[in-house]
Parts: sequence; structure tokens; C-alpha cells
Amino acid sequence: MAIASEPRVDTFDERVARLRAIDTDVHNDLPSYAELKPFLASEWHPWIENGGPGFAARAYANTGSGRMDDAVREEDGLCAGDPEWVIQQLLVKYRIDIGILTGTMTGTSVQHNARFCAALVRAYNDWLLEKWVRPYPCYKGSIHVTPQDPEAAAREIHRLGDDPGMVQVLMASAARIPYGNRFYWPIYRAAVEHDLPVAIHVGAEGTGLANPPTSVGYPSTYLEFHTDHSQTMMGHCVSLVAEGVFEEFPTLRFGFIEGGICWAPYVMWRLDRLYPALKAEVPYLKMLPSEYILRNCYFSTQPIEEPDDGKELLQMFEMLHAEKTVIFASDYPHWDFDNPLTAFSFFPSHLKRRIFVDNVVDFYGPRVLAPNH
Repeated sequence: MAIASEPRVDTFDERVARLRAIDTDVHNDLPSYAELKPFLASEWHPWIENGGPGFAARAYANTGSGRMDDAVREEDGLCAGDPEWVIQQLLVKYRIDIGILTGTMTGTSVQHNARFCAALVRAYNDWLLEKWVRPYPCYKGSIHVTPQDPEAAAREIHRLGDDPGMVQVLMASAARIPYGNRFYWPIYRAAVEHDLPVAIHVGAEGTGLANPPTSVGYPSTYLEFHTDHSQTMMGHCVSLVAEGVFEEFPTLRFGFIEGGICWAPYVMWRLDRLYPALKAEVPYLKMLPSEYILRNCYFSTQPIEEPDDGKELLQMFEMLHAEKTVIFASDYPHWDFDNPLTAFSFFPSHLKRRIFVDNVVDFYGPRVLAPNH
């Protein structure tokens, strides 16, 4: 009698090969702070009642709604408040296999009451897992933390760091202290222990505890504010390298989300040019600064610089070794959404494949394809 064979299980590489795109920046909406009450310790409930917490707010916005108006769901007036809606409007429509949820809570990174913010992001993380991640294998979550309280942030990383539904630690690019400072090292130590990358997402500059949104102070217009997003990313990148974060934590993968890309080659060149003359200041560094950036750092594509001549952008990508360092992001559902079906149409197919899939898998690791339970 013939013995039925066990069904063949696809290898990890085969599963990766079937992927078309992973979106590293999907801003799912929190419809109301009231949704967090079941997950939030009762002593904090008064803070989210009567209109929500009195958080310091960013004073810059474009003249539109800030979102893709043609994607608004009539039932709730949101673009990304319902998981099923986002599946249809983003994943199915644009052929995206996995969406990495970055949410709308990074601004807690610079609010004044760190104890409340730590409790709030803990509740948010649990809400995210229950509503978005556990029921839907196409979503992966980000562990929101409070970098203004690194010990609390490390505790949250340890609490959820082995959950297969969470693929990164997420903080705002806005900060009072550059992210290379030893003040933040408990966060990186915890992330490395759980093999989680750390990412910073543009947002909340000039808000709450944060420094001004530019190196020369406060701009007058949203045009300036949005254009200058890269300044915070540059400052943190230089700080991470010069303070020796990647020497202390050589396996730490660090992502820069929604802060542009073409500034990175400049930073590498300038650091490498100055390093021979000033290396006595940083004797703990064992490699050229650019080598740390190329080994440890990843840069998301949205909002991508778009010169009239696409070949110039491709040259910048080559300088940054984009086949190893660049990852796709759409920024859905924001007004400057990048369409994955048309982005980089002039790039070689092998480079597009690296940006849309392979580099993303390298950044997040195998858990990006693991079951969410």
C-alpha cells in the first residue's frame, strides 16, 4: 500500500522569491483614544477622556488635508482606520504583500509626561496587536517606545521583543538629544537582544521636548518644514556613528524612515574626509564612518528626491550602495504617497527587487514572514 507523503513546505527563500513588495511605512489610524481604554491602566483613563490628552502639537501643516482624499472611507472619515479597508485600498490595489504599520503615535516620543506616554504606547502596542496584527497575516507591527525615558522603552522592548507580530522598534526623529548619545543605549541593547531593528520616523520636530525642526530654528512655512526633514536624520546619523553605537552594537540595524535618501552619500563623504584628521577624538571607532553606515543603516524611499533626469537619482543610489541599504515605503495614506506600481520605473529590475523585497527582508529579518501568533 502506498504511503501518502507529507505535503512539501516551502523554504524561506522560496517564500521570499514570491513576494512582490513590502511597504515599510503604512500609517494606520487610531480612530479614537477611547479604543485604548481596555488596554490602558485605569489610573490613566482621565488623561484620554474629554477630548484626549493635551499633547503639544506640531504647528506646521500643508494647505490640504494631509491625506489621500480619494481613499477616505465614508463610514469613519478615515483613510486607514479599518484593517480590511487598507487591505483593499493599499495592499490589493498596489500589489503589496506585507504592510509594516508605523501608525500615528511617534509624537509621544517628545511629549512632556514620560510616565503617561510610556503607559499610552504600551496600550497602543497591545491594541495594534489585537486589532491589526493578530487577525491579519499581511500586517506587521512596530513597537512604539518612549526614548525620552530609555529604561521604560527598554522594558517595553523586552515585553514584546519576541512577539512574531512586531518587527521593529519605532521612535520619532524629533528629539532633545542626538540618538547616538549613551543616554539611549539601553534601547539599542534591548533591541539587539531581541534581534529587532530600530527605526526613526520623521515627525514631531519642534514639538514638546524636541529641538527646533531645523538647525537654525523655526521656519515660517510647511514648505520649509517638509524640505528640512532631512536635517534631523543627518544629525542622528552622524551622532550614531561618531558616538560609537555601531561599534558597541555591531549587529544593530538602524532605519531612517521618511527623511529622504540623497543626503546620506554626502554625510558618508564628509565623515570620511574629516575622520583621518579627527580620529583621536573617537579612538573606539575601528572602521571608516561610511563603513558603519553601509553595514548598519537602511533608508526608506519616501519622500524620494526626484530630479528631472532620473539617471541622476540612480547615480545617487549607486553611491549609497542602494542594493544593500534602501527599502521601499509608500507613506500611505498621506498626501505625498508613492505609488509602488510606478516608482523607480527606470531602475534596473534587479535593483528594484532589492529595494521592494530583499533589502526589506534583510532589515527586518525572518520574522517579517513568520506567523503573527
